Amino acid sequence: MPAPLKILMVNWIWHRVAGEWTYIDNLQSLYKRYGHEVIPFSMKHPKNVDAHGYEQYFIDTINYTELNKNKSLNNSIRAVSKTIYSREAKIKLRQLLLHCKIDVVHLHDVNHYLTPSILPILKEHNIPILWTLHDYTLICPESTFVSGGRICENCKGGNFYHCALQRCKKGSLLASILAAAENTVHTYTKAFKYVDYFLCPSAFLLNKFRAFNFYPDKLVLSNLCCEMNPMPEKKAGQPYIIYAGRLAKTKGILTLLNAMKGVPVQLLIAGDGPEAATINKFITDNQLSHITMLGFTAKEPLYDLVQNAVCLVCPSEYYENFPYTVIEAMLLKTPVIAAAIGGIPELVIHQETGLLFEPFSSRALQAQILRLLHDSDLQLSLAKKAYSQTAGMVNYQQHYNILKNVFGRVGLAL
Repeated sequence: MPAPLKILMVNWIWHRVAGEWTYIDNLQSLYKRYGHEVIPFSMKHPKNVDAHGYEQYFIDTINYTELNKNKSLNNSIRAVSKTIYSREAKIKLRQLLLHCKIDVVHLHDVNHYLTPSILPILKEHNIPILWTLHDYTLICPESTFVSGGRICENCKGGNFYHCALQRCKKGSLLASILAAAENTVHTYTKAFKYVDYFLCPSAFLLNKFRAFNFYPDKLVLSNLCCEMNPMPEKKAGQPYIIYAGRLAKTKGILTLLNAMKGVPVQLLIAGDGPEAATINKFITDNQLSHITMLGFTAKEPLYDLVQNAVCLVCPSEYYENFPYTVIEAMLLKTPVIAAAIGGIPELVIHQETGLLFEPFSSRALQAQILRLLHDSDLQLSLAKKAYSQTAGMVNYQQHYNILKNVFGRVGLAL
């Protein structure tokens, strides 16, 4: 058996706040299952989960919302400097490395808070660096390739000034300038050259980074990992469909709501986000009494709701990577109807493991929902094939084998 490794896990926050945390949580469990020690490096926050004493090395909380409330020149300079370069993160990381010998580092979301300024420190200590790419931030300042509600790739070739010209970031000129500046500086200083391999959960994401000529020789297809605890059998009761996830424009919620105008079944919306008020108003204005907003829902109750739904709907309108909401629904043997965009079709194979529809089209989505509602045999067939495919793709052993191969490339036995 290879000797246990000390693996430094780096993410901007150390609690469930975004989709990448599901992977981080699963990955920690996977590493620990094989006897390795996971050491966190992150930012202090009241909601952080137990860091096992390593929180003393975390950087202080950075609240960009508060920093940006006062649009002064001084605050703008502070915001852009913290976004691009973190002196504090470098100091804290050096302290951690003096305290603990690290064998390998596994990065996740680093930009904006910890920043790539920590990468040279790791290389000074000859530590191999792996980075799982959860979104497109390193090649798209807005991170989603969405501008003005539509897909946009104008920044290809390092032309990040388009982000500022189009006000892609939150519709704000200042935020867009800062985002464009961050990507420009990191690109021209070759900030990411220290990374040994970038792990890409979906082939779509890998190919998009390759098309942007982003370290193509360092891109590795990795998938994700997930194992579900056995769930009780589906309950008999009132049929419903469910949306689970962040309530944001890019998630296609309004397309789903428009589709529901002609669907005679209850829709549950589990999640929270910036579009919550807009969604509530739409429901009220259109008298959609068969739609229920559940707000944030804890993991176990959410799993129960997803498992007992007729289907889960994923109407995303941006380049999804490898969405856990779809993965988990499939592992719960719940059919999925999803937009044919990004990495979703790698999971949802139309009419085999789920149903796909044209993104942005409420009519196409409505047709697929109605089709599934009226075909119980199709529901069972899709659920069975989806479970079989997904369980084989993202189980812990499969993912560990992929990681063993990558670790071997940097001279480590996992």
